Amino acid sequence: MLVPEKPMFRFITAFVLVLAAIPAYSQTPTASVAAPQYASAAPKVLLLVYQQFLPGKAGTRQNLETEIARTFDRLAVPISWIELESLTGPTQSLFIDPASSFAEIERAGNTLAQVYGARADLAQSQQQMEDMVSNARTVTATLREDLSANSGALNLAKARYMRVRVVQVRPERERDFVSAITSNRPATQPAGKALAAYQVNAGFPDLTFIFFEPMRAMLEVDQGLANTALELVPLGASVSSETNLYAIHPEMSHVGKDFAAADPAFWMPTPTP
Repeated sequence: MLVPEKPMFRFITAFVLVLAAIPAYSQTPTASVAAPQYASAAPKVLLLVYQQFLPGKAGTRQNLETEIARTFDRLAVPISWIELESLTGPTQSLFIDPASSFAEIERAGNTLAQVYGARADLAQSQQQMEDMVSNARTVTATLREDLSANSGALNLAKARYMRVRVVQVRPERERDFVSAITSNRPATQPAGKALAAYQVNAGFPDLTFIFFEPMRAMLEVDQGLANTALELVPLGASVSSETNLYAIHPEMSHVGKDFAAADPAFWMPTPTP
């Protein structure tokens, strides 16, 4: 039974256990319930979990992550997460848990509690994961359509990499920040390009904005941000601004079948004999 003495740093549970103590049920989740799909548009809400791990634990951690993700696949658990590994900045993992609302996050937490309550092996693997975490941060954020570019065409299922820009804005310059982006945004975007903007409501300092740009190849780094208006933001409007690159790891992710079907060779590769 999953009754952790400390907050679980792993994806959805990290947030839900802060909200309330969730009971663990004895049954497994119903496989017929469809997992949320966010392949073709920016999710309205994101739960983000940043994790750093103890030195020398990379291989063990990845094996456990993969084992947990594949078990969730076999159980057809109706929740989703996408795992990314940093290519720049601090060596860390970033778990992106998409949702349509905070109520959906809460429902996912209840589902997750059922899974861990029914599967002692998963609960044990989860505890082993926590024991390797050296630092973690859980963040929630909501979509800002007005600061996004072509967010309705954002396609996470086709992404291989993610460029993530985190900007903390000075309160007295928020209007300048927003105006600089909305006033200078190109009327049209290159085909297939999208940029999703989120405003943090918990986990980072107030007035923190996160911009996600999915990329199919590193070649796209040469092409610049999809929304070049970001580069026109007055330097004095932000307290800090940092951009990092991440690689998406499907073997440590758990997505729905419809999502994976958009690019099955990537999300559902044939197991090696």
